[in-house]
Formats: sequence, C-alpha cells, structure tokens
Amino acid sequence: MTVFDPELRQRSRAARVAMALLRLSHAVKAISSDEVKGLGLTPMQAQALLWVRYTKPFLASVGRLAQALGVTHVTAIGVIDALEREGLLTRETSQDDRRVTLLRVTPAGEEAVQRLERFGHTLEEALAGMDERELATLEHGLGAVVWSLRAAGLLQVAEACRGCVYFRENVAPGTSEPHRCDLIERFLSEQEARLACPDYHPEHPQGLLSLAAE
Repeated sequence: MTVFDPELRQRSRAARVAMALLRLSHAVKAISSDEVKGLGLTPMQAQALLWVRYTKPFLASVGRLAQALGVTHVTAIGVIDALEREGLLTRETSQDDRRVTLLRVTPAGEEAVQRLERFGHTLEEALAGMDERELATLEHGLGAVVWSLRAAGLLQVAEACRGCVYFRENVAPGTSEPHRCDLIERFLSEQEARLACPDYHPEHPQGLLSLAAE
C-alpha cells in the first residue's frame, strides 16, 4: 500500500512520517522559489552557488555538485552554464587530477551569495516554536533517515571537518596547515577545515551532525 492511502497512515506511524516528509518536500520547493524572487536565480542555481561557496575548493567539482543537487551530470552542467553566463561562477582544471573540473565563485558570485543570506531561513523559522528537547528529538530522528539514505547512495551529506572520523586536528601545530584528513592524505588550513566536505563521515552518525552545539 502507498503512503498516500489515508487508511495506511492511520495504522502506521512510519507511513505518517513518510507522508509528512513528502509534504515538506513540496513546501520546500515553494519556499525556495519564494526566497530567490527578485534575485535572478532559480532555486537550483542558488543551491549550486551556495554549495560551491561553502565547499572545500579542491573538492568543488562538477561531479560532486551533481551529487549534491541530486541531478544528472548533464543537468548540473546546464546549471553551471547559466551561472557562468551571469558571471557568478568560473571553471578551472584541477591541478591534482587534470580530468576533474573545479568550480570557483567569482567576485560577482560572492555578492550574489550575500544576497542569498536568508536562503533556507524560512524552514529554520518554522522550527522556532519547538524547545531544545523537541529539536533534539527531531534531529535524532531525521538523522537516522539522512544517514540511511546516504548509505544507500541517494543523497550527499557535506559538512565541515570536525566530527569526521578522518579528521586529525592540530597534528602540525604552528604551521599554515595544522590539520590533516586521513581519507585524502592531505594537510588542511583552518579555513579549509571549516568548509564542507562531501566525503564527511561522522564518528557517531546518530543525529544530523555529530558535533552539534549543545
């Protein structure tokens, strides 16, 4: 039976939650469209620009962007082409792997990022009526869904380094790159460590972020 069947939802909590998530996905589309009004961007273009801005520069590739957006490579190229025509993004070849194309935000793109400062805040504000205990419970439950879908290869979870199993903090103190990632075998600056990584693997994948502020 489908979760669209109200009789199933009356009997099954999982069906009710699944339907709620589907309804939220529809709301997110409407909210995203409203939040980019007057900015000359589509919601997907806004997400792409923000993803490039807040992802580690050496990992901001076309392929990873496609994964983050949940679209095909061809669709991602179309989004990138549009942002490039507007002068918001540029492309360059990776120095580590000439087969990889990396994306960079231009100065005009940085200005657009600033105009997108409120992008996503409508959802955050919708949670304002919940207390910390309720939010913690919700985060724990959503985290279980997110990491299950991530394990199935259905979504990308990009976060900053702290809390990741591969992150080694301050292993080279006093240097410009004091941290290290064991996955890619690379030393990282503090600025790089604070940017998102698509290969983030939390030490304890129970909530949405293993290093959530308490």
